[in-house]
Amino acid sequence: MTAADLLPYQITVHGHTSLLTMSGIPMPAQQGTSVGPQSAASIFQHVHDMSSKRVSTLGYLRKVHEGRVYWFNTVHFSRHDLMRMPYFDPKRLSRRAINFLLLGLSLPPILDAYTTPMEYLRALHALLVEFETFQQVHNPDGNFSSNLVRARLPQMFKRATYTGNKTRRASSANEIGLPMHFGDSSDVKAMTGNLASSATAASAVTSFPNTDSSDLLPGEEYTYLLTPSLPFDPDFFETFVTLCDVLIDCYNRLTGLVSSPSVCTTGFGELFTKTDAKLRKVMVAGVVRDFEDASRSGAKSEIGGVSRVVLGGLLG
Repeated sequence: MTAADLLPYQITVHGHTSLLTMSGIPMPAQQGTSVGPQSAASIFQHVHDMSSKRVSTLGYLRKVHEGRVYWFNTVHFSRHDLMRMPYFDPKRLSRRAINFLLLGLSLPPILDAYTTPMEYLRALHALLVEFETFQQVHNPDGNFSSNLVRARLPQMFKRATYTGNKTRRASSANEIGLPMHFGDSSDVKAMTGNLASSATAASAVTSFPNTDSSDLLPGEEYTYLLTPSLPFDPDFFETFVTLCDVLIDCYNRLTGLVSSPSVCTTGFGELFTKTDAKLRKVMVAGVVRDFEDASRSGAKSEIGGVSRVVLGGLLG
């Protein structure tokens, strides 16, 4: 067999084209070719299997944070135990709670606005990219105070400003209502004029605090990530549990949109992998690592206590 025998040529049988070598050996399929039925079916199965795993993981993390289950049947973590983990450092917890709250507020519009799988996944991926950028700028692991809340508190309690000129007058009984008797029609005009001016002042435009984030840097803008004003620091545990519920809805929404393998192209599969990796990085990576370290130390402590009891009984 020579090198020329390995050069491929095309053969068409019943409308299907295949690549063969001069010796008749079929050429192996190359990467990057169009998605066949088997590839679409595998992507479809991968999307559904991975979504089911993520839903189970998020539900499990929610139960662990609520103190309802043991961490893989080893150690039970109460709220007090969780607060002793490095991940739940009070200095970082406020910033992390704000970030999770903003992500949770930004997800429902995407759930409602997009009805095709590709558009939905693109919007979800774009939101996670913006959220990743936001976290890099407002890093919860750095020495960062919750300026997102504190910078807005003075604005929330500002008094309303009115456009008209207001004059202070001494109150009298006649201002409560129209008097029973009028000596002159000018009194009626004066009183109705006062009532009209009061109504005009009440309907004047009131200046409310701006709903945009005053904590954003100049030029820091987001399309999908919402940054509304927050009157106070949210509770981390309530925020985390709610975010888990919203993300579970996101995965369930995706599996509902992907109802058949016909929509599962190579690009769709790659975009799903990228989006799932970002969600895993946000919700799973840091939390699981600290829980694993705490469960190991807790298991060692329990075993040490049992060993002292057993050895104490044997040696005593």
